Amino acid sequence: MNKDVIPYNILVNSEIIKKNKMHQQLPGMYDFLPHVYNVLMKLPFCMGSLCDDNDLNMVKIQDSFQFFIYDLPFKIRNIISLMEIGSYHDAGILFRSLVESFICYKFYIEKEDGDGLSRYILRTSKRSIKDIFESVIPGYYDDIYSTLCCLTHNNPLTQALFRGNISRQKPLESNINNINLDWFSYIYNQLLPLIIGCIEIFNKVYPNNTIKQDLKLLKEKEYIYKYIQEDINSRKSLYHNQKKMIDYYNRLINIQ
Repeated sequence: MNKDVIPYNILVNSEIIKKNKMHQQLPGMYDFLPHVYNVLMKLPFCMGSLCDDNDLNMVKIQDSFQFFIYDLPFKIRNIISLMEIGSYHDAGILFRSLVESFICYKFYIEKEDGDGLSRYILRTSKRSIKDIFESVIPGYYDDIYSTLCCLTHNNPLTQALFRGNISRQKPLESNINNINLDWFSYIYNQLLPLIIGCIEIFNKVYPNNTIKQDLKLLKEKEYIYKYIQEDINSRKSLYHNQKKMIDYYNRLINIQ
């Protein structure tokens, strides 16, 4: 390396280049995401009247879920921001954290088991995380979550594969300014149905919420649902080999 070249400047400049490439390649996503942030950031202020104090299970659920829903837009934005600069591996780590939290909340909320949720949060539950996943989305743990765990535990194979500066076609050729839409799509496509799933859980946890009273918010929520459902339906018709993944998406979205 030329001694006059400053590595930090190269790093910062590469991030700017990659962000510009993302905006050029995915303009529709940048039109869509502001609606997601608008809706999710308003949800904590739309809970409405809470459950009766005597309903101890729901009290425990509402008490803990409020922190998940507050953190959600920030978590999603952090995932997107990391992928904008080609850090797909680190984005996968954050996504894995979001998926695990979502699945666990979904499991205990559908059962209306606030005591069980509290034991899980305090790590005193004897139920394994794999059992929870299998109860909510059979097969998802081995097919998807196990790979995300490899990202989290810095498996050298996933570290090598998810480098942002390589391409699937030419993995030995790297450039710090590259983006990789394959790895971006791997995470982003899984993130989309999770957004609807989180809003649907919010509706179940806070049945007296005031979303419908805010017409602008309601319109943006409907836009989000339409965008994501059309995306899923499009991939279902175009890529028949994704049927199993589409089934996973539908299970993420549907709340019992």
